[in-house]
Amino acid sequence: MKKTHSLFALKAIILYIFLGLLSVAAMPKYLVLNKQQAATQCKSNQIIVETALAVAYAENLANGKQTYPDKLSQNMFVDGKIPVCPVNGTPFQFDSSTGKVHCPNHIASHNRDEAQLEH
Repeated sequence: MKKTHSLFALKAIILYIFLGLLSVAAMPKYLVLNKQQAATQCKSNQIIVETALAVAYAENLANGKQTYPDKLSQNMFVDGKIPVCPVNGTPFQFDSSTGKVHCPNHIASHNRDEAQLEH
């Protein structure tokens, strides 16, 4: 009886060690994927803001004004919420003379014009 309990305990310990090693090996990959997902979501939110600015520009143009809005407003978005960077909730910044949007957290990685030239 003691031998059976000892064998079961040994198998359980080996299983826990194996699962621990497996999770340690998988953690870096998970963290990289999580960071990539946040960057992708940030780029997507940036495009949503650029689209809203383009629509506002078109509305202004129809009213005889050739300008982008000075600031973002909630009524520019379908869900009534201004998109932000998912990393820490930082609002996007944009140039009201060109309509170009950028994220203060991802300035280099989100330059869409350069990325399109590389591909």
